[in-house]
Amino acid sequence: MDTSKKNLVLVVDDVEQNVAVVSQILRSHGYAVMAAFNGETALRMLEKRVPDLILLDIMMPVMDGFEVCAKIKENDNLKNIPVIFLSALSDTEVKVKAFNTGGVDYVSKPFQEAEVIARVAVHIKIANLEREQRDFIEKLTVMNDEKDRLMQIVSHDLRSPLGGIKGLSEILQNGAEAEMPELVREFSEIIVQTSDTLLNLVNDLLDLAKIESGKQRLNIDDFDIVSVLQNAVRLQEKVAISKGLQLVFQHSLPQVPFVITGDEPKITQVINNLLSNAIKFTPKGGSVDLSLSSLSDTQICIVVKDTGIGIPSEHLPKVFEKFGNHQRSGTSGEKGTGLGMTIVKTFVELHNGTIVVESEQGVGTRFTIVLPVHAEPKEE
Repeated sequence: MDTSKKNLVLVVDDVEQNVAVVSQILRSHGYAVMAAFNGETALRMLEKRVPDLILLDIMMPVMDGFEVCAKIKENDNLKNIPVIFLSALSDTEVKVKAFNTGGVDYVSKPFQEAEVIARVAVHIKIANLEREQRDFIEKLTVMNDEKDRLMQIVSHDLRSPLGGIKGLSEILQNGAEAEMPELVREFSEIIVQTSDTLLNLVNDLLDLAKIESGKQRLNIDDFDIVSVLQNAVRLQEKVAISKGLQLVFQHSLPQVPFVITGDEPKITQVINNLLSNAIKFTPKGGSVDLSLSSLSDTQICIVVKDTGIGIPSEHLPKVFEKFGNHQRSGTSGEKGTGLGMTIVKTFVELHNGTIVVESEQGVGTRFTIVLPVHAEPKEE
C-alpha cells in the first residue's frame, strides 16, 4: 500500500495487550494506526485528527463504547466515520444496541485476523464511496443554484427587452398601418414574430429549469375553467383566422361558471400551448376544436382536436419528450422550441391529471386531458 495514501484507523480499548495486537495486525496490512485506552482520550484525539475508521471496545471504565459511539454520531464532523465494535460480549441484545447506537459492524472476541481486516477494508471502502457521493451531491447543489441564478438573469435581462421590442413593433403596426410602406410593415411583422418565438423559448427554458430542479410547484386556488378556456380561444383566435382556420369551443357542463381547484396560470399555459400547436400544424381550411365535459363529480375532460397534418406513428412515443418534435415545422413554416409538450405533460401531472395523444397522418391529432375537479399537488 502507498504510504502517502494509508488509511488511518483509531483503536480504542482499555486493555493494552488488545490494542497492541490489533495495531500490529492493521500495520502489517498497510494501515496507519492511532490508539486510545479509554473513551475520553479517544474523543480528545478525534478533535485533532479524523481517522478513516474506528475499532471500538464496549466494556471500558469511565465511558463505555456505546457512550463513545453516541457522542461521535452527535458530532457533525465525526458522524460519518464508520465504527466497528470489537468486543468479547456476544449477546444478541448487545449487538443490536451496538448497531442502534451507530455502529456499522460488530466483531466478537476472540477474532480471526482475516475477518477483522476484511471488515475494516469493506467499511473504509463504503465510507469513501459515501463521501464521494456527498461531495458529488454538494457540487450538484452548487451547480443547480448557479443555474437558478442564471435563469433569473435570463428572465430579467432577456424577457424585458424582448417584450419591449414586441410592444413597440405592435404599436408601429397598429398605429400607422395606413401610412406604413409595405416593406416596413413586413419587417415589423417579422420583428413581432421573432420576438414571440424568443419569448416563448425563454419562458419554456425557465419552466424547464424549474421542473428539472424540482422547484416547480402549484399555487392552488379556485377558478372557473370555462372562462379559462374561453380566454384561451380569444387569445388564439386572431392567429387561427389569419391561417384560414375555424376555432371552436364547446362544453357540456351542467352549469356555468364551473369552478375547479388548481393552478390557473399553469392550466392556462397548457391550453394555450395545445391550441397554438394545433393551429400551427393545421393547414388552411381546417379546424381546431376545444371541448370540455364532466366525466364525474370528481373529474373533467378537456379535448383539443385538429384536422391537421398529424404525427407520424414512429414519433408519437416521443411527443412529450424534450425536443421530441423540435424538427417539425408548422404548415406555414412555424417553428417551436421543442419544450412545450414536455411542460404541458408536467403541468398536467402536477395536478394529478393525465394527458393522452392520438394522431393519424393526414387526418389530425387529438389531445385528451383528464383533470381532478379539486386538484391536490402531486407528491414528489
